Amino acid sequence: MADKKISALTAKSNDLDTTDIFAIAEDDGAGGYASKGITGEEIKGAITKVGKNSQSGTAYTLVLTDRDKLLEVNNASDITLTLPTNASVAFPIGTQILIVQSGAGQCTFTAPVGVNLYAEDSKVKTVGQYAMSTLVKCDTDSWYLGGNLEQV
Repeated sequence: MADKKISALTAKSNDLDTTDIFAIAEDDGAGGYASKGITGEEIKGAITKVGKNSQSGTAYTLVLTDRDKLLEVNNASDITLTLPTNASVAFPIGTQILIVQSGAGQCTFTAPVGVNLYAEDSKVKTVGQYAMSTLVKCDTDSWYLGGNLEQV
């Protein structure tokens, strides 16, 4: 990519085209920077696509690869979803995990000793099939839980 002064750049409209290229600088580790480019398509893909993890058992403990994904739990029997301690799975603060109960079995969220699970009125169980909920990690061993939930 050729060097350009900021004053020589043209203004961008509100719409992000997939062919747009944005210049970025990456630290080369030796006190300098390497110029790189990222396309509009790469940016759109990173912010609009959510990966999916499907689970069919009756018990599941979150793993690091669940970060910023849709977790689909599907079983005819109830499901227990456990939030791990930060010592066992170090999710970054700000991690979001979407959960959908796609089967008949309701999903109950549990946290071991040392992990805080904050939910409005202690609602930690999905209400029924296709109920959705969201977990957001808000501190080292603390999570917010919200969505289509009821008390246990």
